[in-house]
Parts: sequence; C-alpha cells; structure tokens
Amino acid sequence: MHGLIRHLRGLLSAGLSGALGGALVAAAETALVTWTSAANDEYWLVLFGVLAYGALGAGLGLAAGAVWHLARGGRAAEQSLAQVGGFVAVLLPAFVVGRYHVNQRLFDESLSFASSLGAMTYGAIGVGAVLAGLVGMLAARAASRRLGALGPGLVFAALVAVAWGIGVATDRTNAPAPERHAATAPAGAPNIVLIIVDTLRSDAADWAAEQGAGFAMMARDGVTFANAYSQSSWTRPSVATMLTSQYPSVHGVEQKMDILPSGAQTLAEHLKPHGYWTAAFTTNINVAPIFNFQQGFDEFHYLEPSFYFGATDSATKLAVYKALRAARERVSSKIWVENFYQDGDVLDREVEAWLGSKPPEPFFLLVHYMDPHDPYFEIPYNGRGIARVSTPNPPGTQAQALHDLYKTNVQYHDRFLEKLLRRMQATGAYDRSIIALTADHGEEFYEHGGWWHGTTLYEEAVHVPLKIKRPKEPQAGTRRTDLARTLDIGPTLLAAADLPAAGSFQGIDLFSGTVEEPLLAEEDLEGNRLTSFRRDDWKLIVANPGNPRGLAPQELYNLAVDPREQNNLAATESGRASELAAQMEEMKARVRGSGPTASTARTHAADPGS
Repeated sequence: MHGLIRHLRGLLSAGLSGALGGALVAAAETALVTWTSAANDEYWLVLFGVLAYGALGAGLGLAAGAVWHLARGGRAAEQSLAQVGGFVAVLLPAFVVGRYHVNQRLFDESLSFASSLGAMTYGAIGVGAVLAGLVGMLAARAASRRLGALGPGLVFAALVAVAWGIGVATDRTNAPAPERHAATAPAGAPNIVLIIVDTLRSDAADWAAEQGAGFAMMARDGVTFANAYSQSSWTRPSVATMLTSQYPSVHGVEQKMDILPSGAQTLAEHLKPHGYWTAAFTTNINVAPIFNFQQGFDEFHYLEPSFYFGATDSATKLAVYKALRAARERVSSKIWVENFYQDGDVLDREVEAWLGSKPPEPFFLLVHYMDPHDPYFEIPYNGRGIARVSTPNPPGTQAQALHDLYKTNVQYHDRFLEKLLRRMQATGAYDRSIIALTADHGEEFYEHGGWWHGTTLYEEAVHVPLKIKRPKEPQAGTRRTDLARTLDIGPTLLAAADLPAAGSFQGIDLFSGTVEEPLLAEEDLEGNRLTSFRRDDWKLIVANPGNPRGLAPQELYNLAVDPREQNNLAATESGRASELAAQMEEMKARVRGSGPTASTARTHAADPGS
C-alpha cells in the first residue's frame, strides 16, 4: 500500500507540474498576442489560455511521468517525476505554439519544412522549445521543493486566480453606451448608410434581385454599377479599402496579422468633424476592434459569435483555440451558425433597435452582414452545412451543389436586407439617407480548380455588387456598365452628401466621372502574393512563383471573348503581357507614392483563426 501511494504521489506531482508548465506557455503566448494586437474589450484570453494549456500540460506531464517511472523500474523519485512532467508539458506545446506564430508572423503561412530555410527555422524553434522546457523543469522543481508534491498545483491555482482577475479587471464588453452629442451638421444633411454583404458575388446579387426582395428594392430605388470590383478578395484589406479609399498596399492591411493603422483616415473619422454620429454593426471577426476597425466610430457594435469551449473574442487569437476548434469541427457532424457568426436575423434586430433609439442625425451607419459566407448552411437551420475549416478542398463534382447551397444563403440574407430597408422606410430614414450596398469580395466554386476566397483575383473573387441610392435619386433604376471600384465608395458617398473628399482618398466620385485608370487589385495571403491589372478588356494576373495555390506566374485574359478566364494567353500574347506588366508596375509605384507604404504602415496582430 505504501508503495502504491508513493507511485501515485509521484504521478500526481508529474501531472501538476505539467499543469504549471502549460500555464507558463499560456503566459508567454497571451503576452505575445496582447502586445501585438490592438486594444480589446476584454482579456479573458489569459484565463482561457491558462486553463486550456494547463489541462493539456497536465495530460502530457502525467503521461511523461508514467513513461519515466516505468523506464526507471518504478523507482523514479518524486522530484524527478515533477521535473520530467514540467519539461515535457512545456517542450511540446512550446514547439507547436512557436511554429504557429513564426509561420504566421514571419512567413505568412508559407513556410515549408522541405526547404533549407524551413529546416533551419524548425531547428531553431526546436532549440527554443528545449530551452523553454528547461524553464518548465526548473519551475516544477522549485515549486515541488518549496511546497511539496502539491506545490506545482498550488502555483498553478495561483496563476488561474491571477488570470481570472485580469479578465474581470479588463472586461468592458458591457460598458455603457457612449453619450450621444447633438449633431452639428447643416440642417437637412443626409444620413449615410454603408451595407456590406460578406462574400457576395455580383452574379448572386443579380440573381437575388430577380427574386424581388432587398436587392430588388435597392436596384429599383438606386443606381446599379454592374461592373464594380473589389481591390482584394478577402475581408480585411477589402473593408479597409472601402473605409480609407486606399489600395491595400497603401493602407497596409494585406496579411492575416495586419491591423488597420491608426494613421489611416477612415470614412468615419472624416465624417465626425462634419457633425455626423458614427456607428457600426458587424459580426465579422476580421473587422473587429482587435484589428482597429473601430477607429472613428462613436459606437462600434461587434456581435461576436458564440465561440466554442467558453472562449471569448480575445481567446480565439491563441494557437490552442485554433487547434481545439479544428478538432471539434472534424469530429462533430453538426454545425450551427452562431458558432461562426451572428446571422441576418440577429444583426437586423440590433440595428432596428438602434434606429428605434433615435440616434442623432445625420448619422453614418455601417452594417456588415455575414450570411453568404461559409459555412453554407441548409435553411432552415438543421445543423448541416459545409465549412471551409473542416472541408478545405471539396471534390470538384460538388461545385454545382455547393453553389446552389450558397445561393440559398444569399436568398436567406435578402429577406433581412429588405426588412432593414423597410424599417428605415417606416422611420423616414430611408428617404433621408444615402445608401450604398456592396460586398467585400466574391467566392470561388471550382471555376479555376479552387474554392472559397482570398487566394486568387479571378472575376468570381473580385467582381462584386454595388448599388447606391441617394435621397430623391434622380437616376433611380438605372444600370451603369462602366467600371467602378470599392475604392470609390467613400468619395462617392461624401460627394452625395455635398462634403469634400479626404486628401488621402485615392478613389473618385462615381456620379461626377468615370474610372479612367486601369483596375488594380492586390493580394498577399497565406503565401499567395498576387496582383491583377485590367486595361480595357485585357486582364493580367501576376503571382509569385511557387505560390501555395499553384497559380501560374503570369496569366493574361481577353475578357471580351473569355469572360470566365479559361484561356491563358500569356504565352501567345507575350508582347502584350510584357507591356501590361510594365504598366502595372508603373501604376503600383504611383499609387504607393501617394500614401504610406505597407512597410511603414503595417501593424501586426494575431490570427483570429477564422
């Protein structure tokens, strides 16, 4: 009996030392994430990290202690078991966390172990993990020597208490609404409403408009820009471009770690001095305050999802949450919309309540819906859907079925868009408002052998809807076919309100002119560095060699005869391709010379794992 108790005490010491070691890893990662992120409304990531890594460390420590105890013929000393538990519980998570952040922050998720650089980098991470493991071993030894077998557990409990205190002290999620000021704009100044529908292809918006709800209402009462294009094919750089009227390489928001720089003037910041009350409602984590998109808004309502495992927004920046989420998605047959985003029903209720509170007018209101974004859910919700996180590469044979499912989500959203517009009509705000309806990017359905968005600049990824309605719209119901850009939304809204454009804006007022320069789009995500350049009907796409998506270094299309971009003419029209490439580089240098370059403007944050 005495021997059994001794064995159990030793294994307990190893497990508790592992929990302490896991907590030390959590402390290091949460410090890194907090230091490199914009201010957050809460810092419960510390408690989540301590508990999650602590549980993982306890399991590793217990397993390592058991193996070591057996290797020693059941005669391992309690102190040595504690040290082994602390070492292994730090070593393995430290390597995984180090690899995750190095790959994210330094290599944009493109680091390959097979390369010499990759081997050297992984070797350096491994050395760092061993050194971190030694710290865990020393911490476990010190705690067990001073406080006995339960010492590491007592220190772990103290760290949990400190983490809980940090969460309580910093939680501002239920802070009172800001005090509203009286509007100082001239009497009769119009409200400005920007509605962004995430992941909405232009053709899907046209299809929805034929069904006769919200999109049809905007098409009837406003002006449709049939050939509008985003300057990027994923959310954060695209929305940053809408708000700053700057190209991604100018405002500096291109990669997963990038934060909207405080020096980039947003549309909200430009409107506030002109007497506008500014408010935003979004449920997309990529434009949450952690990435500084709240700047310039009097009210910024981030309607966060119901994250798994009791996590909060801040905790989703941790590597352990991303791993737990991926594991959960792979083992569960049911998925629910609220675990990914709040849908149009929730968003509408929040916005309608805000309108009912009679906000100061004129106001600038940003509403960002997520319904067309993956997962594509079966409607009505029944727990079934297709998510990128669990199904990154569906077979090509599913293209039509997934496209059809996506369209049902677009149609589901359309009813809530109409509901919001009708609510604005009922309050009179609809007729007093300039309303723009657009999307941040499109979506791929295997047109070019891939899915989702963010890794190409083909038409299906960057051709987006754009409808703008002014008060007493003089061109109601018209459809323009000239080129337009999401870059132009800000200047167009300001001009419609009879306000000057910001000096940093690079777009134009679409109602007083047409886009004369070529279309430029930029992408730098997950190792895919792309630029597209369209002059007249010719479109050139340049990609970095060896990109993860497998795109050709140069593609050239004549959209007049090949609108689906299926026939790459880069080889047969090499002279034209070279001419366009030179013009593209000239334009990139010119637009980057009119604002802060990405190298000086970029600020990094943590990947939200969305």
